[in-house]
Amino acid sequence: MKKRNFGVSGAVLAMSAFVAGLAGIVSPAHAQTKVVVDPGKKYQVFEGWGTSLCWWAVKAGAWSEANRSKLLGAIADPDTGLGYTIFRYNIGGGDQPGHNHLTKGDGGANVPGYKPTEKGSYDWTADPYQRTIAIELSKRVKDPIFEAFSNSPPWWMTKSGCVSGSSDGSDNLKEDYFDDFADYLSEVALHFKKEWGITFRTVEPFNEPSAGWWKSNGGQEGCGFKNNQTKMIVELGKALQKKGLFPETSVSAADETNIGDALNQFNKYSGEALSYMFQVNTHSYSGGDNRAKLFNAAFAKDKKVWQSETGPLHKSGDENIALWMAGVILADLRDMKASAWVDWQIGDPAENWRSLALNHSKQTFSPNARYYMHAAFSRYIRPGSRIIDSDNGNTLAALTPEGALVLIVRNSGSSDVKYEFDLGEFVKIGTSAKVVRFELPGSLTKQSDIVVSGKALSMTAKSNTITTMVIEGAEGGACKPDSIIPYSKINNNEGWSTATEISLSKGDSLSIGPHPWEGGRWVWSGPKGFTSTNREIHIGKMDGTMSGYYKAVHTNASGCEGSVTFKVIVDDPAHPFVEPDTSVNDTGVTDTSVAIGLRGLAGELDASKLNANEPVQVFDMQGRFLGTSLKRIRLPGVYIVRQGVQIHRVRIQ
Repeated sequence: MKKRNFGVSGAVLAMSAFVAGLAGIVSPAHAQTKVVVDPGKKYQVFEGWGTSLCWWAVKAGAWSEANRSKLLGAIADPDTGLGYTIFRYNIGGGDQPGHNHLTKGDGGANVPGYKPTEKGSYDWTADPYQRTIAIELSKRVKDPIFEAFSNSPPWWMTKSGCVSGSSDGSDNLKEDYFDDFADYLSEVALHFKKEWGITFRTVEPFNEPSAGWWKSNGGQEGCGFKNNQTKMIVELGKALQKKGLFPETSVSAADETNIGDALNQFNKYSGEALSYMFQVNTHSYSGGDNRAKLFNAAFAKDKKVWQSETGPLHKSGDENIALWMAGVILADLRDMKASAWVDWQIGDPAENWRSLALNHSKQTFSPNARYYMHAAFSRYIRPGSRIIDSDNGNTLAALTPEGALVLIVRNSGSSDVKYEFDLGEFVKIGTSAKVVRFELPGSLTKQSDIVVSGKALSMTAKSNTITTMVIEGAEGGACKPDSIIPYSKINNNEGWSTATEISLSKGDSLSIGPHPWEGGRWVWSGPKGFTSTNREIHIGKMDGTMSGYYKAVHTNASGCEGSVTFKVIVDDPAHPFVEPDTSVNDTGVTDTSVAIGLRGLAGELDASKLNANEPVQVFDMQGRFLGTSLKRIRLPGVYIVRQGVQIHRVRIQ
């Protein structure tokens, strides 16, 4: 949610950072025309496209049922509309009586709260129109994902007594009201589930909390929350747990406007806070050079990344808004590996910020160029699709659950560009591509099929267009682990050794820090029950009981495993090294589909029978990697779980 009235100097600085984040994407000149698409480099499973409901839904919820239905069809229908499946419901704070300054969004920014006074009861008749839209979407959309988010606590919890912020933009929640605010958000989430049939997968207690621009008597709700985010996350997690909502409803954070702020705050969260979090939310208005860093940090902690709000806050130049926003989508999905892409609000009053122009008095709407641009992405890369590698920044490649390859090409330049897509890494690929093209001033039209010959596709991307191609029958792509370089040193001596056999004296310290330097997850095992999830480990004052084999397993962003083992021998006569029994070989593999094919499944197992002290990897029945925790599986069904050398079918009720 944006405060748009920046000074010139602030806008220029923010734009400079944003341009840096889009380096290599927005340039109209493309030196590389050959694009290698590699299905072996599988990245995030994409959860869907979406929009926040405030503030447009606060107004559109008052439309007639027939007119609302038409509008929601344009948003949610996967064939003729945008096919959005993710919706962020704004739990309003509700301002103090007598305050009449929440005027943005044609007045939709004045979102009622559910508890208007501290001593009074909840008012469950509040916010009827936004709630109406949410309920109707929950019935219309298949497998929707709902997130609740707050822009401000209720006015009576704030230091200023105003839901648009403090007098100077500082933190505005009263120091002793963290638990009260957590109780408020969780109580609304509980009521939505019990009374209105909507289960929020996540609740987000902040919106752009570190920005510093939320000040009293402003045009929209906002609350500074630069400090004590960990405390708020923990309080909210505990409240959700107390009311029986966690882990089905977890916490997300922190919806910073700048990706760098999101990274900095995430790195400060305590282990307890992270235990309540399901995903990292960020807006992608600025800080684009931190996209990959945020993903790496979140992935290492087994958290998804959502691009939860964005728009043309820092746009400059004369590039068409639709093509400019397409560049943001590419950067967010390619570099940040966002599992979801959520627009600010689909019906913003400002022309450059919206996909639909909404006339609330006449209860009509009309699409603009951004609408058709989004459709070029959202109708074809559907929930459950897997983003895969394509080595050109103006392209995006994805494998759909049905086994089709989707290729999207953006050309915002003034000249046509010829591309050749190398599909040689696929075991099988269809012989033709279905094609649609987005063109200015705003249309999405079917084009002639393109022949796929010799596992290659040649096409011309017209200037100022987005071309979407769908090729059926895409198979293959062996999982590719990252190469691991072993590094170790004794007693913090200068220089690192790449030897994997290490000899040291009793009392020495040992550091082991294999590469890749960043990205991926690490799981260590070793003698005396040694475990760690750090990349680099440090062991001090070693003795002979610590001799043995230290194994590091690295899982990259594609879910592929590589490993390295260090043989460590401490010279300690009291505890001489004894070679362990090697009659049972390490049968670890890097490709789950191969593992299943070679060893078969060990049978269906109750999840409670798994060894609680041994790491697991979870896959769906097609072998797609889902994560390293069964607790994060939200849908009932049968899953594949690998633990050690065993692979089981595990049923989640």
